[in-house]
Amino acid sequence: MEKSREILKRYWGFDNFRPLQEEIIDNAIYGHDTLALLPTGGGKSICFQIPGLAREGLTLVISPLIALMQDQVKSLTSKGIRAKEITSGMSYREIDITLDNARFGGLDFLYTSPERLKSKLFIERCKGMNLALIVVDEAHCISEWGHDFRPSYRDIAELREIHPSVPMIALTATATKHVQKDICEQLKLKNPKLIEASFLRPNLSYNAQKVENKTKHILDYCSVHQGKTGIIYCQTRKSVKDIARLLHALKLSVGIYHGGMNREDRKLMLDSWMEGKIQIMVATNAFGMGIDKPNVRYVLHYEFPNNLEAYFQEAGRAGRDGEEAETIVFWEENDIKNLTEQTVRQFPPIETVRTTYRALCNHLKIAIGSGLDETYPFEIKQLTDKFLLNSSDTYHSLKILELNDDLVFTESVFHPTKVRIAIGNTELYSFQIKHEKLSPLITLLSRSYPGIFEQYFEINETEFSKRLKVSVNEINNQLKQMEMYGIIDISWQSSLPTVTFLHERMPDDYLRISAEAYQTRKDLAFKRLESAITYLEGKECRVGMILRYFGQETLKCGKCDVCRATNSNPYSLRELSKMILDALSTPQSYQELLSSLQINSRNLDEAIHYLMLEEKILLENNQFKLNV
Repeated sequence: MEKSREILKRYWGFDNFRPLQEEIIDNAIYGHDTLALLPTGGGKSICFQIPGLAREGLTLVISPLIALMQDQVKSLTSKGIRAKEITSGMSYREIDITLDNARFGGLDFLYTSPERLKSKLFIERCKGMNLALIVVDEAHCISEWGHDFRPSYRDIAELREIHPSVPMIALTATATKHVQKDICEQLKLKNPKLIEASFLRPNLSYNAQKVENKTKHILDYCSVHQGKTGIIYCQTRKSVKDIARLLHALKLSVGIYHGGMNREDRKLMLDSWMEGKIQIMVATNAFGMGIDKPNVRYVLHYEFPNNLEAYFQEAGRAGRDGEEAETIVFWEENDIKNLTEQTVRQFPPIETVRTTYRALCNHLKIAIGSGLDETYPFEIKQLTDKFLLNSSDTYHSLKILELNDDLVFTESVFHPTKVRIAIGNTELYSFQIKHEKLSPLITLLSRSYPGIFEQYFEINETEFSKRLKVSVNEINNQLKQMEMYGIIDISWQSSLPTVTFLHERMPDDYLRISAEAYQTRKDLAFKRLESAITYLEGKECRVGMILRYFGQETLKCGKCDVCRATNSNPYSLRELSKMILDALSTPQSYQELLSSLQINSRNLDEAIHYLMLEEKILLENNQFKLNV
């Protein structure tokens, strides 16, 4: 316990943990398999990074999100912690060097995707690694009942055969009881400790309003709450642009964020919003990973996602500072039909999926019998234009091929240029003498990155151009010359989507789409859609509906649109809880509280139940007292 607090203070600068973090961390430190459920914004990464530092050896982190891996590796290295990631944008040589560093004690953390665990290179190197901890992030992906199932997650359990005594920690923000059970079974967790945070956020109100004109309601809401920070979620890029344009016309402070924007524009928008230069962000679900702005006062949904997992995560980005915040879904009659059609589009006919696979292989010039473990960047628009394919069908076909374990489809993620000097010091010096023009860049590389002879380093071409007073074009030309002469190994920057093939290209007639990848997923998608529609149309407490979906129970929240319409209680659960805590400056009995607060017993029961669950109050000798 003391060691974990010491690490927390040293690297993160905090004196105390958030609720449940310490329990999760201590379980991992003491070698217990653990399944941890922390809602979005609950600080999951610290729960495995601290035990990773506390235990002796390497922590292997398996994650499906390249951008999240890159973000966490940068954060750890900025703290002086040795961390690297293995992603689809890396060359074989770079992967080889990174795995060697991991095997010979040169890293504290190694991040990788589940697909990489299958490669012979990884398996052989993994056998020689001194693993201290295995971490499975986004663990719901292992379950076929999970909302983002990834078949390659099923291979993680094979690590237990290589390192049977290494503890494993699985983390996720959203998992139903069925998914939790499946996670434990699929990962072969041994007597796992289940640590589940309550999904109840008393400062957050959940509302769903059926309206005649949702656009007008959103514009009116933003105008009334001018100056407050908010997010408006849409399902399409067109909706993002349309809503943002209308808000701009009202002279409101608005930014946009969607997957079709280039990296620079996305970064500019995100930075401006985080710094408060932009008040309202209109975005698709691409605006999600790493978004941790505490003072978001509202999250509005112009279009509702077709599952409650996605909605709960998006809505949960409001009110992370603990202050009152509001989430509202504005919906019209036609939205139910649109949601259904959107779900149908996720499952194009199987023949369309086969056509997409054939077109992709032909587009990338992959011959039958080749392509195993090879990664290719490509433009989806070029593919669809060339073979006259429907863009929506193509996108969803690639997703089904991923579920079918044929390939890994990674949407647009920025991979910076990485460089390693491939020759020794003496040879490099001789080369510099003969190539005077390249000498300043070589000197800058070798002085800026002392370990560049052994491993790859990210470089910033723009920064180099400023320091050497030449154009970015010239920097790239010089790097190309050095690559041509064999002086450097280089992975060039790219922000294109990529596809990695998990087996050799098969003849067209041999491609089989499994029931698990198609029909089972389709049935589950419609089951989730049914839950989403029930939530929108429901006449029960919104919080109760969400928590029951995830297998938790709660009393009525008292503040959602349904509760407000049926509840005469003038106080929200949060307000009433504060009144009780203030009243308990001296211990009081139930009757004393009821009398002093002058509220009905049902409302008092709800608040007491919540405060006891949160361990803020205790009952001793028939009196309630503060738990201090």
